[in-house]
Amino acid sequence: MGYSNNGDDMARILIIIGSRREGNSAILAKKIKEAMKKERISVDIITPGNQKIYLCTGCMDCDENGVCDFKDDMVENIEKVKQADYLIWITPTRWNLLSGDLKIFMDRLNPLYASRKLEGKKMIALIIGAKKKSEYSTDGALTSLGSFADSSGMKMVYHTEFNDCLEYEDILNQEQKIIKTIEEIKKVIKQ
Repeated sequence: MGYSNNGDDMARILIIIGSRREGNSAILAKKIKEAMKKERISVDIITPGNQKIYLCTGCMDCDENGVCDFKDDMVENIEKVKQADYLIWITPTRWNLLSGDLKIFMDRLNPLYASRKLEGKKMIALIIGAKKKSEYSTDGALTSLGSFADSSGMKMVYHTEFNDCLEYEDILNQEQKIIKTIEEIKKVIKQ
């Protein structure tokens, strides 16, 4: 069934949620995980904002040795990213940008960037906007994730956005889009 860089025939998915709330982003992540479980595809979910993650200080030690000096939850997160074939980034928009928690997480992936261990991984970007697309854009968040993918050697294989998701469970008003998105993700993984 799926492609894996890890020597087995099953894809490994890591979902990184950019919101600390148990709202739209978490709901979407759980729905994806449930659907993939039925396909016997391994999915792990991390929410950086609910973890102990220090801010990158830009010391650049990881450029030389491929290891961050900080010992926090990113030690385990980096191992999960290394094992994943697909990274699904789910972010609410903040001022048309991705969440600050995701930006901090990206910064702390520099040891993998410096050692070229992100190259070849597949990225899926799911952007959640609070208002109608015509009122407020989600383009900046997608651009940030796309730039991160390009600069680190990952390939963006799918992206979509959900708009009108201001309240905690507004995404549930888009059940058909959720189903379609999950089906599209399955197709990408099965290729």
